[in-house]
Amino acid sequence: MDASIRQLKADLSGYIRRAAAGEAVTVKVHNRPVARIVAIQSPAPLAQLRRMQGLQWSGGKPAGLPRGEAMRRGVSLAAWVADDRR
Repeated sequence: MDASIRQLKADLSGYIRRAAAGEAVTVKVHNRPVARIVAIQSPAPLAQLRRMQGLQWSGGKPAGLPRGEAMRRGVSLAAWVADDRR
């Protein structure tokens, strides 16, 4: 479906409802397409993610690192990060 800026201003909520229902709305300026309004794809439900191969989740929060690394005295943070990236 196509809509001009004037039509879009007049009935924005109607065009948004149509896009949410799965219809793509092409916005035109001077009869040239400049934008498209489409529905956002909803993220996969948790059950669908659990069925994906290679993914595991115990249901808890990640534990993180057992102990953080201490920064050496006399070393700047920038040098420490640069050294860590090597």
